[in-house]
Amino acid sequence: MSPLFSYKEIVQSPDFSIEQELVSEGYKIIAGVDEAGRGALAGPLSMALVIYDFSIYDDIPDELRKIKDSKKLTHSKRLDAFEIIKRNSLALCHEFIHHEIIDEVNINGATSFGLKELISKSPVKPDMVIIDGNYKFKLDIPYVSVVQGDAKSISVASASIIAKVKRDLFMEELDKEYPLYEFALHKGYGTSRHLKIIRDLGASPIHRKTYEPIKTMIEMSCQGSLFHEDI
Repeated sequence: MSPLFSYKEIVQSPDFSIEQELVSEGYKIIAGVDEAGRGALAGPLSMALVIYDFSIYDDIPDELRKIKDSKKLTHSKRLDAFEIIKRNSLALCHEFIHHEIIDEVNINGATSFGLKELISKSPVKPDMVIIDGNYKFKLDIPYVSVVQGDAKSISVASASIIAKVKRDLFMEELDKEYPLYEFALHKGYGTSRHLKIIRDLGASPIHRKTYEPIKTMIEMSCQGSLFHEDI
């Protein structure tokens, strides 16, 4: 006999369970934070922070139930979700961390830097932060790292959508500046097509010099520069 529900159908959508538990511990202004572009070979790291009023944790607006981990949404649904988040959130802010900062302090250092920038710039100051992943940072406020937090917390899932939408749009703009690299297509990630372009053209000024294969290409380059300013 076939099961009544497939595995995908019974996987729980994100909700405010984590936030509710934190409220029971005395926290009231809880921010979800996530990033996009961590593994990309080019372009910035994109980070977002989203806060919802704790009064909706027990009675989630219907349209907020459409919020899911950004990786599980199509581009058009992410754009729709972006507007839903703006309408329902108490606070929302976004930050790009330049690829040169990533090269200087590594990706974890860049994430720490971006997180502190988000907290300082948030129009509403959180007293607790939920971070997607498994991080240990030194912050002035309490935080909790949650593995796959974007699949569990609406606050974190919302931040994942904001970060993803903002970065994709930014990479599409960079595509106009560096059309031969096709950033609008692969968004800077290491697809086979992108890697072939790097091998053929060398790295662009917005590629991360400390990421492979670019790091090795630079080290093996005996003369001339692989970084072309006028492509």
